Amino acid sequence: KKTMNSNPRHTGAIKHPRAPAKILWRTIRGMIPHKTARGGAALDRLKTFEGIPHPYDQKKRMVVPSCLSVLRLRPERRRCRLGDLSTEYGWK
Repeated sequence: KKTMNSNPRHTGAIKHPRAPAKILWRTIRGMIPHKTARGGAALDRLKTFEGIPHPYDQKKRMVVPSCLSVLRLRPERRRCRLGDLSTEYGWK
């Protein structure tokens, strides 16, 4: 286990987010030039939630057929759900 003299508890390990909302936020952050003012403003406008937030949980949900992954992706492509990925990471 590597340590630093200035902070022995610091191992240099990457802390992976476990919550689905945080994983999605971090993924979108990788797609945006977040170090510029325009990208930072775009990230400030982005909101990710665990579950369905209050005003939208009362609305009727609908399926958009053109967005189904079964129709959009080719059969040999691998895919997973964000909730399953978070559970594998240790999200409770």
